[in-house]
Amino acid sequence: MCDITFFVSSLTQTKKMGQRIFTIIGVLCLLINCQPEKIWDVEYEITQVDQDSLQLLKVKMTLPADSCGQTILTYQDRTWGEENLHNTVHYANLLGVKGEVSMDKKTGQVILQYPKNLEKIEFEYALKQDFDHPINTSVTYRPIILPEYFHVFSHNLFMLPEVDVPTLDIRLLWKGFDAPQVVHNSFGSNSSIQEIVAIAPEEFHSAIFLGGDFNIQEITIQDNKVFLATRGDWVPFTPEEMKTLLEKTITVQRDFWNDHSQPYFTVTMQPFEQELGSSCQGTGLTNSFATSFSNNNYIDMEQMVHLFNHELLHNWIGHRIQNDNEELEYWFSEGFTEYYTYKNVAKHKINGLGAAFFISSMNDMIKNLEALSIKEVPNSEVNYNNFWTNPEYQKLPYFRGALYAFYLDYTIQKTSQGKYSLDDFMLELLAAADEGNKFNRELFLEHMTHYLPDADQIGYTRFIENGNPIPFQDFFEAQGLAYENNTILYELGFAFNKDQTEVVRVVSGSAAEKAGVQRGDLVLSRSIWYGNPEKEVQLTLSRNGEEHQILYYPRREAEIAILKNNQENQQQLKL
Repeated sequence: MCDITFFVSSLTQTKKMGQRIFTIIGVLCLLINCQPEKIWDVEYEITQVDQDSLQLLKVKMTLPADSCGQTILTYQDRTWGEENLHNTVHYANLLGVKGEVSMDKKTGQVILQYPKNLEKIEFEYALKQDFDHPINTSVTYRPIILPEYFHVFSHNLFMLPEVDVPTLDIRLLWKGFDAPQVVHNSFGSNSSIQEIVAIAPEEFHSAIFLGGDFNIQEITIQDNKVFLATRGDWVPFTPEEMKTLLEKTITVQRDFWNDHSQPYFTVTMQPFEQELGSSCQGTGLTNSFATSFSNNNYIDMEQMVHLFNHELLHNWIGHRIQNDNEELEYWFSEGFTEYYTYKNVAKHKINGLGAAFFISSMNDMIKNLEALSIKEVPNSEVNYNNFWTNPEYQKLPYFRGALYAFYLDYTIQKTSQGKYSLDDFMLELLAAADEGNKFNRELFLEHMTHYLPDADQIGYTRFIENGNPIPFQDFFEAQGLAYENNTILYELGFAFNKDQTEVVRVVSGSAAEKAGVQRGDLVLSRSIWYGNPEKEVQLTLSRNGEEHQILYYPRREAEIAILKNNQENQQQLKL
């Protein structure tokens, strides 16, 4: 009897408990269903359309309206050295309401006017490719939109609302991109819906977006995903060579910075056709870097090794350690990146390159800086206009900064008797940057004095601010390194106009002048191995309606100290 009573009592309690559980579940479901839909700061819907034989990327923006009836968007007309980017906007319209859209090239603003007291607005614009010639390095920073693929940087693709907030919540909807087409970018691969939460506007606007007939290779490094996106068949490299190089590069650099924190990283390689010579360029971005290579037999693996290592380093130098004044501090963000490219490759013998490669690279930096006509201008002249319009100013911070890093590295090592090197300074600088400090003169000197207390030994005012040359003969002697003073410098001997169709200046007494190049000559064809005095320049010029074939070696003799590339020096540098 007692057993039966217990059974019935237990059954009753179980039934009541079940009712309570179902009640709780019902309440939870009700609460979940009643949760308000997330309001995104901005939502983009992207589709690729063919309109009257014109390939377009159509972007529909949905964002909260302002009660005043006006929203201002950012879309720069002039950035990264590119001009007239507003020309890539095919049309721009408000949807569903009467209003006005105006675009201001000078301010880089897109102003939307609409009725007041709307909850949200929908705005649509379409982007087009604004050039019809083949892809080359002069257009890879502009939107590339073709039937087979698109390749666009974020600041060219997405207009951003101008709001006074540190971060944005952004939703991307990719419509109509069906396999085998891919959608790939700095934030994910092959996702039709991407939700990017709490991202700084400048980080979102520094990204790469591509789609179409790209091939995506996946690599796993310490449980973190890395993707390599390439197009077509490559002449000089196999997919496996690219993948192996990328894996090695990322592994050793993350080990150096003690930073395997990125769960996602992407690298893009866009090929373009070039009949003679080789060209390549790249840019470091949020969670990514993008590269472009001439796809021919003139490009080689060493160029890809250099570009991969340089652009990956920008993940820390330039992104984590941000410049306070962009162009003014390119001597650091580009120059130190260049130095650590050579040091990193040589130390880890990437692609078999070692100490001999490092010495050769430093010698090239010395000779390349010496060959610049502006080699001693003060750093204050490295501004936006000069850097993005003058090829010599583009090269100056790379050469000057790399040589300054070389000087500091071995001065620190000698002063500390091998206890410290520039590596320690760089890691200390990264920690300071992660605390919210941007890189500038004050931050540099504050941390450099931890390793070189003597300001004269640092030489910042002389070598960077004033642009005085580093006395490498004295430096090599102090380091116990063998050197020589007679060398051959690369000197092209003339300057092109911006689109490289006309000779605008000829260096007096140069090999180019002696070969017959004249100011005002029209350039019909050219074959130039930039930086290599051992490769003959071949030009076809037009003057007064007549063609002239010009051949010469772009070189001149100079007395500057460069390192002997011998076994003793290779061992002395202790990479």
